[in-house]
Amino acid sequence: MKILVLGGTTFFGRRLVHLLLSDGHDVTIATRGQTPDNFGDAVNRIKVDRTNQDAMMEAFGNCYYDVVYDQICFNPKDAKIALQVFGNRIKRYVLTSSMAVYNSKDAEITEDDFIPEQYGYDLDVQKYDYAEGKRQAEAYFFRNAVFPVVAVRVAMVVSGTDDYTGRFDYYVKHVAEHKSIGVLEVEHPITYVTAWDAAEFLHFIGAKSEFVGPINAANCGYFSIQELCYEIGDCLHTTPLFHVGRHEEQTLSPYAMFPYTWKILNARAASLGFEFPPIQKSISLMVQDCVSKWERSLKDELDAFQTQNQMSPDAATAFARLIQDLRDQGAGKGLHTGDKAPDFTLEDASGKPVTLSEELTKGPVIIVFYRGEWCPYCNLQLKAYERIMNEIKAAGAQLIAISPQTPDHSLSMKEKHELSFFVLSDTNNKTAENYNLKYRLPDFMQAIQKRSGIELHQYNGDHTFELPVTATYIIDKKGTVIAGASDVNHRTRMEPSEALKIVRSLQ
Repeated sequence: MKILVLGGTTFFGRRLVHLLLSDGHDVTIATRGQTPDNFGDAVNRIKVDRTNQDAMMEAFGNCYYDVVYDQICFNPKDAKIALQVFGNRIKRYVLTSSMAVYNSKDAEITEDDFIPEQYGYDLDVQKYDYAEGKRQAEAYFFRNAVFPVVAVRVAMVVSGTDDYTGRFDYYVKHVAEHKSIGVLEVEHPITYVTAWDAAEFLHFIGAKSEFVGPINAANCGYFSIQELCYEIGDCLHTTPLFHVGRHEEQTLSPYAMFPYTWKILNARAASLGFEFPPIQKSISLMVQDCVSKWERSLKDELDAFQTQNQMSPDAATAFARLIQDLRDQGAGKGLHTGDKAPDFTLEDASGKPVTLSEELTKGPVIIVFYRGEWCPYCNLQLKAYERIMNEIKAAGAQLIAISPQTPDHSLSMKEKHELSFFVLSDTNNKTAENYNLKYRLPDFMQAIQKRSGIELHQYNGDHTFELPVTATYIIDKKGTVIAGASDVNHRTRMEPSEALKIVRSLQ
């Protein structure tokens, strides 16, 4: 079959694409082109803004598909675009919806608790909250679509190392390290689904079933946060600790930020022949996955990514040439131990100015220069730091990440990876230049990037094609570089564990 996946490069979407490919389907993925994938030449790729009707029409106005999976439809405006773009040229449309369409209640929930055909929608709203946007998206589809629609209402998704939200990892780490977990005074049981089971079900319902209508995707059973943590504790042979947290004090753990009771049933899926297993069967494997990730160094993660995402021969040749040219030019020398770190004032992701000298009055600072959110190696590095941010803060230090991308892209980076440290925009690489890190990407590498769908000028807001050499510096309260590392090869970076060790030595 000819299948289009809107979204699909992260989390259970990536698993879905691999399942479709294993069946021999002709798969096209359409994304903004900001997140790399590991599908190689097995898929067709289209770079498009899902919210732009003209762009969508240009990309798909004459295309025919047996199945369209839409994982990035968040409101009725998105739904309207889909109907206008695809018309009657598709056989089946699978909308990834959410259990958030249901109202919170103590009773068990079936698909009949929300009837989209009986729900209204408003196309004039400027901004929809997540749940209301999903409700109205379903309403628009089921009231207007000329093609068969399935709305898969996905429960709270959990997974191990491929969970970019880090929520499940948060609980595993807190239980393992005997750290107290913030819960609500009154617990709210909710239903979960593993990323693998969600992908398996989307595969089944879209490519192997003729079902039409809303349907729940949820593992059997439901847990309160404390019950989930006790399951994790059993896997780790320890007992979790809890405290009552508050929203306004930001002392709640991730799942506690959803104060709703959702006991989702999956009988409709079972009636079609798809059996969701109990969530308990998967928790042990996910815990093991999380623990194995902590034991890996950043180098292990970068090497694993490189192995899974091999460059084409011409790209590999160009990259080797770039590294040699930069070394010959003496680029990226950076700072040395004992140097004074140049002061700077840069905007954070929300536009607020952050000054290094002011932050140093509070304690040591780890500075990380990275290339941008388009760089998967940078993403892995920043996520590795996020995993140890509690330890960094406990050592009285903080982290500042700096790239030349615009504040909007810095905000996207911060929100996408739920980073709890400063993510600053170094317009025109002025700070990178002061730290002896700036270089210009040569024309032959610009061409490689463009072929990969990376429009550097859009990320950085200029046409200089300048970047910082990736670097990390530990600055003490006096503004002196205590340790640092820079390398023109962006795959070589200081280990976060080493940076943590150094700031601990300053206590």
